[in-house]
Amino acid sequence: MNSSVLITLALASALLFAGCATQRELIEKRIGEKAGFFAALPPGKQQRLREGRVETGDTRDAVWIVYGKPDRVFKKLTGSATNEVWSYIAYDASYADSPRPVYHPVRTSRGRVFWRRDYFWATDVYHDPYEYLRIEFQDGRILSLESEQH
Repeated sequence: MNSSVLITLALASALLFAGCATQRELIEKRIGEKAGFFAALPPGKQQRLREGRVETGDTRDAVWIVYGKPDRVFKKLTGSATNEVWSYIAYDASYADSPRPVYHPVRTSRGRVFWRRDYFWATDVYHDPYEYLRIEFQDGRILSLESEQH
């Protein structure tokens, strides 16, 4: 394999993976955006956030650093308090095969044309949403964290 082919393959690989950031890279980017908040944290908590872990009592900023912007935010009434809930959504793909009608012209031996119905099988892809993470805040701090492994 000559060097120009190797260079082309290397460039193509770099372009393919340039847009794909890892979870660690996303956390580091969000740390940069909340640099003042992050610098004020004790070293143990900084390391925990870098590892992608939050705990009960952590603030909204800590959750944002680890998980980013929630997909849904809503209020939950609990007794006399109103708690804020952050919900994170993912999608499962499911597939279903189904027959699809198609019409095509058929010419008879006398030159007459009519349309004939036939079927072909096609695969439909459905994206089913599910909530994989729900974090409830009370007074700006994590009260509960529910995670579903899917």
